[in-house]
Amino acid sequence: MSRLVIPFALVLALAAVAPAAAQSLGTFRWQLQPYGSVLTLNVTQQGGIYTLDGFEAQCGGNASLPVSGIAVPQANGTVILGVTTINETGRRLHTRATINTSDFNGSWTDNAGNSNQVLRYNPAAPCPGGPRTGPIAPDSPAADAVTVPALLEELARLRARLAALESRKP
Repeated sequence: MSRLVIPFALVLALAAVAPAAAQSLGTFRWQLQPYGSVLTLNVTQQGGIYTLDGFEAQCGGNASLPVSGIAVPQANGTVILGVTTINETGRRLHTRATINTSDFNGSWTDNAGNSNQVLRYNPAAPCPGGPRTGPIAPDSPAADAVTVPALLEELARLRARLAALESRKP
């Protein structure tokens, strides 16, 4: 069954003249290349921002994962998406994408180590490849990297203070 897909920029332009009340602008799809994962997102206008709710199709018989986020139009004509996918283990996979309104394609980056990857608008195949993997750390590997050294430094300071106190004992 073929579907008429309204370009994202046209939807945003039409939304600019619509009332500020929340209203669905339609469902849009983007493939997170080089993976087969496809974001299928319902876009709802909420004033000057756009809420995104939908799922990430993981392909190959894997479960589709829930996704939610926000899209914010930029002064330079691009749109920045920030979405969170909850993976099979309950961990959050944060994805940031920039969409060019000239062709609705763009690039994406996530907290699983993917950066500057191709974001393909309206892929022909519903699941054109293998699934994207999520982060293995509980939330952000970068946050863990900052926290562990800080804790080790604090532990070293506490040990030094204890040693100084021990040396004062009669």
